[in-house]
Amino acid sequence: MKKVNLLLLSICTCFALQAQTHADTLINILKNTKSNYIFVASHRGDWRNEPENSIKALKNCIAMGVDIAETDVQLSKDSILVLMHDKTIERTTTGKGKISDYTYAELQNFVLKGGQGIKTYEKIPTFEEYMLTAKGKILVNVDKGWKCLDKVVEVLRKTGTLNHAIIKGEDTYEMMQARYGSLMDSIYYTPVVLEKRTDLSQYVDSYIKNVPNLAFEVLYATEDSPMFVQMKKMEKCGKRIWVNTLWNEMCAGHDDERAIVDPKANWGWIIDHGASFLQTDRPAILIKYLETIGRRNTGFKK
Repeated sequence: MKKVNLLLLSICTCFALQAQTHADTLINILKNTKSNYIFVASHRGDWRNEPENSIKALKNCIAMGVDIAETDVQLSKDSILVLMHDKTIERTTTGKGKISDYTYAELQNFVLKGGQGIKTYEKIPTFEEYMLTAKGKILVNVDKGWKCLDKVVEVLRKTGTLNHAIIKGEDTYEMMQARYGSLMDSIYYTPVVLEKRTDLSQYVDSYIKNVPNLAFEVLYATEDSPMFVQMKKMEKCGKRIWVNTLWNEMCAGHDDERAIVDPKANWGWIIDHGASFLQTDRPAILIKYLETIGRRNTGFKK
């Protein structure tokens, strides 16, 4: 009997280890505020090499070891969540007009264009398709999702990826609570903090008090921005900080294009000032830099 019990324990342990996916590992790091790991989020997928917000761009992110693929959701005429940054489709597809004027089936008549405006063979993906591709392999940052949070969560639950998604939004806690109620408690929600807000401190305080969010996305235009006072508050309360390095006005001039020339003075500066998430348009170069400074391990701060 003892041998049988040991065998069963061994089998259960084996299955448990197999069930641990790469996404699970990232989630565990995410919850461990003592980890010095820096998360790399790729803006609209690997859009420099594949069409933005495409399945191929997502697969590229997975292959290069990106932690989080950022994407944008929009609703089609028949209320299907599709991936598209703009409300119109002419910039990134071979079609014209508003997404909301087309059903999902009609949108499939168009193909995505690459970064140089050249048409590809990629179709506009659904959010469901995207999450099924990401499942177990990578986390996903859902932009614009707060505007249709109920539908976003519906897809996440259907695909078994509720814990894979970090959903960002710009509305106050009070507005989100009035619209979605307890739904806010079941997701990883990241409030976007704009320094131009007249209610800056109140906005941050309300989320710290009421939502078990793991991070705040902050934008600051200068090195003496009032945002740094808010960031100290966030850190004191055990919240992580997400910074976008896409354009200079988002990160006090320490953007990607400067960082690829001098990473320490730019990405390094942002990290030294509290960031543990960097959203970038240069994911491969950022990952390489973080590896050289030992910020891609899963250990604890000493």
